Amino acid sequence: MDFKTSDGIRINYYVYGTGKPVVLIHGFGGYQQIWCLQIKNLIQQGYQVITYDQRNHGASTRNEQLDSIEPLIKDLYELLNYLNVTKPFLIGHSMGASVIYGFLSLYTDFPLSGVIAIDQSPKMLNTVQWPYGYMDVTRASYKLKLKEHGNVRETLNGVPSQVISKLEPEKEMFPFIRAENLPLLYDHAKRDWRLTLEKINIPTLLVTANQSPYFNGKFADVMRQANPKFISHQAVDQSGHVIMAEQANKFNKIMDNYLKEHQ
Repeated sequence: MDFKTSDGIRINYYVYGTGKPVVLIHGFGGYQQIWCLQIKNLIQQGYQVITYDQRNHGASTRNEQLDSIEPLIKDLYELLNYLNVTKPFLIGHSMGASVIYGFLSLYTDFPLSGVIAIDQSPKMLNTVQWPYGYMDVTRASYKLKLKEHGNVRETLNGVPSQVISKLEPEKEMFPFIRAENLPLLYDHAKRDWRLTLEKINIPTLLVTANQSPYFNGKFADVMRQANPKFISHQAVDQSGHVIMAEQANKFNKIMDNYLKEHQ
């Protein structure tokens, strides 16, 4: 299914089941099919599941001028309103988690039941005081490093065949050209959402990967210490960046427990 945003972008989305809504948001260069091992699990437990391709991704419209994460944040807001979603859980991976951080910052009055953010530091540029950013990038080096880092192996041991079989047809039909979307990645990398997380007052679970090629999971402990009432942290072992696909059973247990606790 599709809906049109206020600036004319067509967003492809799917709604599965009925019940308490859970919205799944993929990352940079991703596709909504990455969540295939979560969808069935959630439906069986009585949740409504909403997935979508972010603008410039998958089956959604490309905008060659896209150079900011803010339209993606607004797309989420407009999709939730279009579908009349009430008090959803938002679950985002990588840049999808940053879209949620931005949503929490911009739409403070929108009622949410909770958030799960998967392997995404709220500040990607490293400093002396913040050594928990993306790999070794700094403000001086991030454009060059991010341009080169397209060849980094994201996963520890790949993803299951069930996920590959869902992703491959989408990748063939709707290829993602990384070079064309570097302005979006650069803007994503420049953001600093730490203050947003320090001030949030909804249950937020930060899920990190012990073998992530991108992030040191200690960022989640630092944020938990800054807001212990609302932020918690779960680390997943034997996983690279794509935790929900690489270690679906482990992740689903963490997700299920969190949703039950906060619904």
